[in-house]
Amino acid sequence: MTDRAKELEAAAKDINLESLQAAKDAVAASCAEYVRWAELFSTRLETVLPEELHKFTRALALTMLGHLPTRPGTCPFCIQYDRDRACTGCGYAATHGRCDADDSAFSLFIEAFQELGRAIYQDTEGVSADSVLAERHLRCTMQISKGRAMRMMEEIKGCSALQLMDKKARYIGEMIELLPCDLLCSEVEERLHKVNDVLKNYW
Repeated sequence: MTDRAKELEAAAKDINLESLQAAKDAVAASCAEYVRWAELFSTRLETVLPEELHKFTRALALTMLGHLPTRPGTCPFCIQYDRDRACTGCGYAATHGRCDADDSAFSLFIEAFQELGRAIYQDTEGVSADSVLAERHLRCTMQISKGRAMRMMEEIKGCSALQLMDKKARYIGEMIELLPCDLLCSEVEERLHKVNDVLKNYW
């Protein structure tokens, strides 16, 4: 085991079962909500006109981002240690910096994450794409991302706090990679790469 792995194990060892379960429940709820939205989007795609595909793509991408477990309620550390805003005893703060510090692992991640969302929201042009191929791409994105969310719900059931944090980071990375960037502007892909870079230090 590496020194960093030992640090992370020590950071997560004091998370109590109540905090861990609350975080798991929140992650699962977010995944389940995304599954419902993916099913709605899949049904809606059948009626979308070619000229509306770009708008549909943006909405889907933002929905994918909006249901990722990035909020404090999905973090066992925030649940357990953020009651007094002092973060006293928080293992995440000890190993990654306090989340409200400008240079902490979480701040760097969430800033890049929000910039990715901004790029998607402000993309008014997208790229030129054949409507049949675009629709096929979108349907594939919805199918795979929905399956990944459902799998995440199962994976976290029996995991420890250490495993939950690792699975969250992996899940966020995999879902971001599933974004339909080929149908969006080049800035979206650039921002996605930035998120992936800082995500390496998320946990």
